[in-house]
Amino acid sequence: MSAIKPNYRRARKLALEIEALRVTLDEAIGDPTYDTDDIDELKAELRDLEREFFLCGVTSEYEL
Repeated sequence: MSAIKPNYRRARKLALEIEALRVTLDEAIGDPTYDTDDIDELKAELRDLEREFFLCGVTSEYEL
């Protein structure tokens, strides 16, 4: 029986990208120049990054 080790290096990189995207998303939501399609695109990208983070095998950003 073998276990896959968590990829902490990739998880740290993704955590930084997720945090930056969350800041961008917060700014976009408050900015009237962004339309709903742009905001939906940012949300979809955030979901994708969070899924990749999950697949790294790290259970939370607190493990980093």
